[in-house]
Amino acid sequence: MKNNKITILLLMIMLIATSCSESFDEINTSPNTLPDTEVDIKFVLTGVLSKSAQIATKMSYEWGHLSAATQYLQRDFTSYEENNYQWGTIDFSNYYEPLKDSQYIFERAENEKTDEVKNYYQAVALIIKSYQYGFITSAFGDVPYHKALLAENGGDEFLKPIYDTQKEVFIGILNDLKEANTLLKNTGIITEAVNSDIMYNGDGQKWRRLANSLRLRFYIRLSEKSDSDINVSSEIASIVNNTSEFPVLQDNSDNAVISYIGTDNVNSWPGGALNWSNRSEFYRRKPSSTIVNDLIALKDPRLTKWVKPVDVQLAQGTTNQVVVENNRVKRYVDFDIDAINSDDNLENDINTSLFVGLPIALSAPNDFNLGGTLSDVITEIGNLDNSIYLNAAANPHASYLTDMYSENNHELVKSILMTAAEVQFLLAEASYRGYISGNAYTYYKEGIELSFNQYQINDGDSESVYDEENNALIAFNQADYIKNAKEIFDAASDKLEPIIHQKWIALWLTTESWFDFSRTGYPELNSNIISGTKGQRTPIRFIYTDAYNEENMLNAINNLQPAVNDQWANMWLLQ
Repeated sequence: MKNNKITILLLMIMLIATSCSESFDEINTSPNTLPDTEVDIKFVLTGVLSKSAQIATKMSYEWGHLSAATQYLQRDFTSYEENNYQWGTIDFSNYYEPLKDSQYIFERAENEKTDEVKNYYQAVALIIKSYQYGFITSAFGDVPYHKALLAENGGDEFLKPIYDTQKEVFIGILNDLKEANTLLKNTGIITEAVNSDIMYNGDGQKWRRLANSLRLRFYIRLSEKSDSDINVSSEIASIVNNTSEFPVLQDNSDNAVISYIGTDNVNSWPGGALNWSNRSEFYRRKPSSTIVNDLIALKDPRLTKWVKPVDVQLAQGTTNQVVVENNRVKRYVDFDIDAINSDDNLENDINTSLFVGLPIALSAPNDFNLGGTLSDVITEIGNLDNSIYLNAAANPHASYLTDMYSENNHELVKSILMTAAEVQFLLAEASYRGYISGNAYTYYKEGIELSFNQYQINDGDSESVYDEENNALIAFNQADYIKNAKEIFDAASDKLEPIIHQKWIALWLTTESWFDFSRTGYPELNSNIISGTKGQRTPIRFIYTDAYNEENMLNAINNLQPAVNDQWANMWLLQ
């Protein structure tokens, strides 16, 4: 079994350009004839990071569950039940590989590496394991932890491990991250890992910052569960007040992100052509009305960075016609748009904006914004502009993601594990809760500006802001934006609301905002749901499936409130 794992990992190495030059000797030897010790764990590390990137992107983009729950994306045409939160069970095996291989790295490093090289590998293994378990327990609740990943020991104790309580899992995660920080205290650049570490190029101090930043993430998540075992306020203060001992992500060069190479379907962004020969897979993942409308209201330049204008804008007319105006195709309709938008049926509303997101949990998203009538005008549109996409999953009256999300790789489209912007919003919340003395607004402002920088948005960028009143694209004025953000912050009766709202925007196409919403109720997403499975309720957990270990799974279900294995039950974290 281990030889098979090595075979897979070596094949992955061949696909990852950053480490090809170091792995030719191993690749040219049949891996099935090699003992484990002849394949250096630096190559296993590449596989762990690659798989972690794939899982993160699968959760946030490729699958529909969390992109719908966070209201970043909606889907149409096929498999859009996730929009309505008709979720099925999700297997732990989706997350198994990086967990098991991190444990494997830790154990091999104990026997094969020395000094700071050993510290580096063991710390990185603990960090990746903690990152993955932090997601898993936050998504499910109680999960196997202390006796998991030990099946080779045999016996039901390890083959059917108990589900540790969520509290026990978080305590274990936080202890491991603190140990990782200690291990990396004197670790610089690990030369042998420069190429195989496809996230931080062997930089031990960047990994150390990630370890402490993850501690901030999880302590803030536990802010309502603080007790003698988990002293949230004290632990956060100790991190913030001793930055030399507990450094955190400071700027975008510290971001825990993994780039796509774009040479085959394994190492490419899943929206690119190498993953889908049928381009409808890209077009049916559409930005939601929630994120689009919020960015329009804020005059936020991230709108035009992430979302395209509609190909054909709708407008009120006296006759039905498709024309070109101001170099854009426009479709006039003769029925009364205002009357339709004033009735009680939210499913058939008409949006005449230049940027149009797909509303949340429509029962018939294919028909949104006259999408179901495309056949009536498809020839006219094609004759006026043959560059407009009119094939499967097309709705020219709704916005698509920008072209960078349709490419196999792009410098701004990466698998994101954690960013410096998130850290600033965590600190803003810590200040709001009285854990630290820093100014909440200052952290909030810094988080916004780091997000702009992350997406290469600069003051004065032309045609980057949508002025809806004048239906025009205008230049970005950062001073005006920050002034408005401060006014919103100052006016808020609950300062946590603007903090989490801007954090939600900054964490675009990641999973973290699902956990923020579940614990804080911000941003207020439920009211946007039109035809949800459980009315205007957003799921708050994944559904267990564990037939082989059913008895322990049933015990874990009993710890939910109510004790029902569905997407609505409250785990310990939310009780």
